[in-house]
Amino acid sequence: MSLSPVPPTRSSDRGRLFVTALVVYVACLNPVLANPMTWSSLDATVSLVDTGRWQIVHGDLYGDMDVALASSRKVLGPPPGLAIVLVPVYLTWRAAAGPVDTREAFQAFHVFATLVVAAAASALAAGEVAALAGWLGASRAGRVWASLLFAFGTPAFLFATRLFKENVAALAAVAAFRLAVTPGGTGRRAAAGLLAGAAAVIAYPAGLLGPGLGLLVAAREGRRRLAAFALGWVSPLAALAVYNAALFGRPWRFSYSTYLNLPEAAPSVGWRLPAASVLVNSLVHQREGLLLYSPFLILGVVGLAIAWRAGRRLEAAVTAAFALVLWLLSAAWLARFPTAFTGARYLFAAVPLLAAFAGPALERAGAGVRWTLGAASIGMTYLAVQAGHIPDPAPLVYAAKTFVSGAGLPVLFKEMLPAWLGLETLHTMVSRSDVSARDVVVMLATPAGWRLALDQALVEALAVAVFTVVAAVIHRLWRPATRATRVVGPLPSR
Repeated sequence: MSLSPVPPTRSSDRGRLFVTALVVYVACLNPVLANPMTWSSLDATVSLVDTGRWQIVHGDLYGDMDVALASSRKVLGPPPGLAIVLVPVYLTWRAAAGPVDTREAFQAFHVFATLVVAAAASALAAGEVAALAGWLGASRAGRVWASLLFAFGTPAFLFATRLFKENVAALAAVAAFRLAVTPGGTGRRAAAGLLAGAAAVIAYPAGLLGPGLGLLVAAREGRRRLAAFALGWVSPLAALAVYNAALFGRPWRFSYSTYLNLPEAAPSVGWRLPAASVLVNSLVHQREGLLLYSPFLILGVVGLAIAWRAGRRLEAAVTAAFALVLWLLSAAWLARFPTAFTGARYLFAAVPLLAAFAGPALERAGAGVRWTLGAASIGMTYLAVQAGHIPDPAPLVYAAKTFVSGAGLPVLFKEMLPAWLGLETLHTMVSRSDVSARDVVVMLATPAGWRLALDQALVEALAVAVFTVVAAVIHRLWRPATRATRVVGPLPSR
């Protein structure tokens, strides 16, 4: 008898990837509720459940940012999808912890919603990336590389540690793509259409994938399957049209024209032909330039070429067109707001698709290229994740400073844990506006400075303990499984 390794199946790998991503996301959770879009979505959910009406009730808590007007009623400014997804989450929270009506209660509900919705969405999307990369021909190594780099080397990491709508929409989009191209019947194509339409209700740009998937289904499988896809796709869009007509007067009119507070005090919203600099900034600007923080996605473009040569031409063309249209239209929108270079958010719906196409390219690339791009992507992404909310006009400098002062720890440990324990650390001291780094260095020669250092050491020790447990869980999860197998030799001759 001998022991031989049993290679994991694809389904078991997806489970491992989900748990791996989830435990890291939980350890890096950012409890701070700072994004106004998140505030307004949470408020819309809470107000709907508590009052029975679609409205904004607690806008004074966040200055009515990302709040629109429907006649004289305050309503949600962003798309309604995330708020709808949050309804069962809030019902569960309300039954266990009571209604949400104060800033502190919203903060607590935000943490719960982040764990249940945001972290789970990015972790599930990582599994979808692995499955799609396998369908594109990637080996197990290519699937795992693509999935892990998506999970920790793209904005999926940031969107998993705070509540955003973009990764929820991207999950719907990549799942729709996979259901549209992999073998299956009419029901599978209808589900693909339903998810593609739902993506638009959660984040409008994600809905641009729908027509491409419809074309793909029609070309590969004919009108009957296209009808099933179209039926699923049209249903959420029809609901969105009714929503827009009821609140803003026209099916095609969205909330942006009635916003109470527009970014950068812009007088109105609309489309403007973007300068080349806006297009470039969406990719490489230090404030959320997509390729600056996730350079491995360049291999996604290489993967599109590989798929084209391998006969996946329509699938590659749909993905490339989707990414290109997102890039151009988001730049035309952001041209109204000169300092908004949020390419990482506006282009994110295409990121899981590009990551999946990168799978075959990652395994073909040399080890040096693979590790260099992977390390750069994870390093830059984590730099943004650990920085938390960045109000500074030079976000990379700010992120680097807080990385040094906080010993590389995420927000949960370097900021929230000291607040909960009532500790003042070197990091919390230097982060005060009235204290400079020089002041803290001078304090180190005093008893007060030693106390700061000891408190910081305590926080770091607790963080090390938590991440040691996380590492142990991941190691056990990915440890090669073995199974006793009987070696059967030739039958003895008589």
